[in-house]
Amino acid sequence: MDKEITITFMSGPLDGRTLRFEQPEIGDELVINIGRREGCDVHLPFDNQVSRLHARVGVVCAPITATESVSEPFLLSFWLEDMHSRNGTYLERDKQPMQGRVSLRPGSLFRIGRTWMRLDEPLSL
Repeated sequence: MDKEITITFMSGPLDGRTLRFEQPEIGDELVINIGRREGCDVHLPFDNQVSRLHARVGVVCAPITATESVSEPFLLSFWLEDMHSRNGTYLERDKQPMQGRVSLRPGSLFRIGRTWMRLDEPLSL
C-alpha cells in the first residue's frame, strides 16, 4: 500500500504546501501530532496562537467484508482531537472550539491557532 494521507495548509506562510503521510496498514491507526513543539508531525512555529501540542489527527484503516472483486477491502475513518490547547481547535465554520475528539470528513477545513488546514484521503484507483 503506497497511498498517502495529506494535510494541506490553507492559510499563513505555508499556504498551499501539502504534507504527506503514509496511509496506515489494514488494522492500524496513524496519529499525526500538530503543534508548535519541535518534533510535531505538523510543526507550526510561526503561529503564536498554537500550543506546544495543540491537536491530533487520527486515521484508522479498518478491514471490511471481502467481495469477489476486492480481496482485502478496508475503510478509512478520520478523527480530530484538541489536546487541551489554550486557544482551541475549530472545525469548518463553527464559532465555538470543538470539545474532545470528533469525526473528521476528508476535505474538511480545520483551524489550529490562526492556521487553516485541510485533510484529504488518497484517491481510489
